[in-house]
Amino acid sequence: MLGQANNLASAINRFRPGLIRQKGISKHQLKVLRALEKCRSPQMGGSVMACTDCGGIHYVVHSCRNRHCPQCQGVDKELWVEDRKRELLPVKYFHVVFTVPHQLLELFRFNREIMYNLLFEKAWETLCLFAKDPKLLGAQLGAIAILHTWDQQMNFHPHLHFIVPAGGIDEHGRWKHSKQNGSFLFNVKEMSKVFSARFAKKLRRLKMQGKIQKYVPRELIKNAWVVYAKQAFGSPHSVVEYLGRYTHRVAISNARILKVTDTDVTFSWCDRKNGYKKKTTTITGEEFLERFLDHIVPPYFRRIRHLGFLSTRNKTKALETARKSLGMDADIPPKQSRAQILTLRFGDRSQLKCRHCGGELFLYESYPKQKEAPT
Repeated sequence: MLGQANNLASAINRFRPGLIRQKGISKHQLKVLRALEKCRSPQMGGSVMACTDCGGIHYVVHSCRNRHCPQCQGVDKELWVEDRKRELLPVKYFHVVFTVPHQLLELFRFNREIMYNLLFEKAWETLCLFAKDPKLLGAQLGAIAILHTWDQQMNFHPHLHFIVPAGGIDEHGRWKHSKQNGSFLFNVKEMSKVFSARFAKKLRRLKMQGKIQKYVPRELIKNAWVVYAKQAFGSPHSVVEYLGRYTHRVAISNARILKVTDTDVTFSWCDRKNGYKKKTTTITGEEFLERFLDHIVPPYFRRIRHLGFLSTRNKTKALETARKSLGMDADIPPKQSRAQILTLRFGDRSQLKCRHCGGELFLYESYPKQKEAPT
């Protein structure tokens, strides 16, 4: 236990038993909570490091490396972003967000994997349909899609962020620039109509096939669904900065958890509807954990996807074509090693050095992770 610390691990330790008694949670959710609670504690195991110069002894505890953990995303994020830097093209990049109406939230809660996949499928299908139109583009798009399921107050709010280059690969294998000279890729109102109609049609079919639990509302497309297109990024560098902030973000960071008491959790949030004013909210510990559980994705679910000509299968050839068409060196820059990336990003902090004399450390002994007690 991390004592009186105001962080996610402390909240889990205090309120997990009560939440289990009140609501019950799945085995997967319990596994995630246990990992986050023990992250970077002796319970996760660790290493004993000795200094080659002064003989000083240092203890290094292991992290959980769970993708929902607020302490474990920094390294993975930096490695992923460096890979994306190598793939950037000197073109505009558009940011498109697909959301669903609140009437569908219960369907998402009880059918997470199916509904998340449906959201990815129909949002990408909509973008591709518009991209195929010769009047708009007439080429295959590429995109990075990122699933987020939360808002600033950790309420359940599934939505997709798409980062889309302004152009694509045409039928002759050549790069084709977007015909949109404005700030947005395609007309958002038209995309909204197509997206909602196609999503609703497939959802009803899944319900008829018995693959969906819970009631499906009849008037799914009575009101237009929100497809939000932000203005194009100012430069490819801006794309990297955005990706660095959002791709590996979790529902709440430890920095936003201000106070954990025996009964409540207080956290900060940003009110975007009120000039991004910073506010605080206090809720019961059990409600806090219940909100957090809403954002644990199913096991092995791919929350970040590379689509179209940016997919793993097509990326190498497509980027070579695009780079040639845009007057760039056709070869993608060589990939840096993990050590190079971490040194570039974190400097000396990426290397294990003796805090007494700065000497190199070597592994003296390892101690294993503690076994879980039966539940």
